[in-house]
Amino acid sequence: MNSEESAASIFMFTERKPAPPPRSAFVEFFRSKILCRKDDPEEERKALLKKEGGYRITYTGLSEHRRKYVADIYITLIDLEWRYAIAVLFNVFLVTYLVFAFFWWLMAYNNDDFANLDNPDHVPCLLGVKSFAGAVLFSIETQTTIGYGYAYPNAHCAGTLPLIYLQVTLGFFLETVLLGFIFVKIARPKYRANTIIFSKNAVVCQENGQLCLQIRVGDLRKTHLVDAHLTAIMVRKKTTEEGAVYPLFQYEVEMEANGMGDRIFLLWPLIITHKIDENSPFWDIKPADLCSEKYELLIFLEGTVEATGEVCQARTSYGPKEILWGHRFERVEEYDLGMKRWHIDFTGFNDVVYCQNLRHSAKDLSQYAGSTQKLDTTGISKRKSSERPSPNPLSLNSGVRYDMTNLNGAQNMVESSSGAALLSNEDETST
Repeated sequence: MNSEESAASIFMFTERKPAPPPRSAFVEFFRSKILCRKDDPEEERKALLKKEGGYRITYTGLSEHRRKYVADIYITLIDLEWRYAIAVLFNVFLVTYLVFAFFWWLMAYNNDDFANLDNPDHVPCLLGVKSFAGAVLFSIETQTTIGYGYAYPNAHCAGTLPLIYLQVTLGFFLETVLLGFIFVKIARPKYRANTIIFSKNAVVCQENGQLCLQIRVGDLRKTHLVDAHLTAIMVRKKTTEEGAVYPLFQYEVEMEANGMGDRIFLLWPLIITHKIDENSPFWDIKPADLCSEKYELLIFLEGTVEATGEVCQARTSYGPKEILWGHRFERVEEYDLGMKRWHIDFTGFNDVVYCQNLRHSAKDLSQYAGSTQKLDTTGISKRKSSERPSPNPLSLNSGVRYDMTNLNGAQNMVESSSGAALLSNEDETST
């Protein structure tokens, strides 16, 4: 196996596997109803990040580092899934009730309380406790300070006061820790990210003569994030001149929101733009590379929650097939004359419109623009004034967009003006 094959074997994106044979209806019913399992659509994406922001990375070989999780037990409890957190809450309290119930039962047993239940001259350590079930009930009453008034301890027994002190003190400590981590788990700022939405697809279009990659981000709440900023990373394989392979190499992708740089004010949904220039990792990528190129665009949006002051992070990712070339986002902002205020329609948040036919990378467009400019300056490509130039798919004119689709010999020229596309058709007859 050569170096390229070995690198491909460890690369994060695996080749598409053949479709498995269809399962029977009974098997599908058993999986969906009885086992409560459903097919995960994220398995088809083969991405590092889920669309809603969860990581799809598995760690192995951590058996020798398990003590580090115990040393940071509080964060470990907070990071537990909800079903395990609830199980820890109930089981810890149950174990403490049973352990102290055994101690109370043992103290009564050593005092012969159960053997002298009908002896009026016997002084029991636990009055009203006649079995282990009664000891469990007494333990719950003591730790929770309920006190129904039927069962109570006798202070004349030597172990009564130390055992009550120990159980009450430990019970307060456990309530503080367990209920505290449940509250912190509920109030974590990560849940604020559920109301931060990203567009389903990213788009690549031409603006002011330059290719741009765009995404849309919006906030569903009216209490917006404070000091929000966005970071984008492109993950792609890189091979050095010496042959070293980095399958998960991170490239910086500079994004800007209008003219504010990476700072974002989500008063309304914003279109975040990345200009594809010679410093961009998308410089040499074209639409035809969707099947061959393997990369992933990771988006991180961070901001401070206005209500709590905690930092929140929202994440998403886009694969090659989730980037639409030659499209732009439809407007969602409209001014309502009746209400005299701007109206945002989130139903069209993911809507895109076709604007131009892009088949080349920004690098190819730049090379063609340079060669055309050189030919024009030397006089080689001068045309007569009576001749009309034919449309060119690589033109960088910001006001004109060309569509190379030929329908019955007609060439469609698309002009963009004030956000609207005006389509004019010219039919050329062959001589």
